[in-house]
Amino acid sequence: MSTPVKWLVMLLLWLFFSVITFKACVQDACCDPCVSTTEEPAPPPAETSMQRYPIDFKWGSAEAYTNEGYDSLRTQLLNAMGADNQLIITGKYYASEATPEGYSSMGIARAERVKAMLAEFIPADRIITTDLRLNDNDEARNAYFEAVDFKWQEVDAEEETEVVELEDQIIIRFPFSSATKDPDPRVDQYLDQLAARLKQTSERVEIVGHTDNVGSEAMNMRLSERRAKYIRDILRRKGVSGDRIILDWKGESEPRSSNETEEGRHNNRRVELRIIGN
Repeated sequence: MSTPVKWLVMLLLWLFFSVITFKACVQDACCDPCVSTTEEPAPPPAETSMQRYPIDFKWGSAEAYTNEGYDSLRTQLLNAMGADNQLIITGKYYASEATPEGYSSMGIARAERVKAMLAEFIPADRIITTDLRLNDNDEARNAYFEAVDFKWQEVDAEEETEVVELEDQIIIRFPFSSATKDPDPRVDQYLDQLAARLKQTSERVEIVGHTDNVGSEAMNMRLSERRAKYIRDILRRKGVSGDRIILDWKGESEPRSSNETEEGRHNNRRVELRIIGN
């Protein structure tokens, strides 16, 4: 083989190995990673933890969930329980949440569920449930939220039904959270006399129920209605015609005294009766 041919063969071999070397090393050295240029998929973002509360709820459900802090909350409630005070549980609910069957609102259903949870530790007759409606909150639809408040209410153990005669009306005062009067000869005597008077004249009687401000406005409106209807029903049983009775209820909206004291709240838990002439 001649010398020029040898040089030509050597040149071709050199070019061949140069190309192979470039593909295997030089090009890969310019890229990261060396072996493969295919990128691995990024890991999915970590799931954001949802805030929880000692007792919380989900939208549209009365089921109560207990979490960290519940035992401490229960201990605080038990430590605040006195000899005769009452625990008021206010269940909160959003306006567009459906009302569970058998309850007046989702708030009452939630309060009753928590009452059942605490019944092992606090006598059921020491617990009063009420509700509070909230404006809708879209964020609450996909989150856990707090929906119960607690408050211990002092109660006078000797509190009884009371009759107060004023110049133009009679006031019957009720024990705390009660829609029925305790047996009281003075009240019964007055209602007997009132029934006899209405049956002998063409006069009418206006009956208006009221409450203090303990609990939600909705609950107090219902309570004042029950008080007014309770007195009406007594008069009906005593022979007074229904068309001689004007019935109304105001809830907590028309207090006679300040609700800042027990005496004031007692004055506001009442039914007012007013005689309307011919």
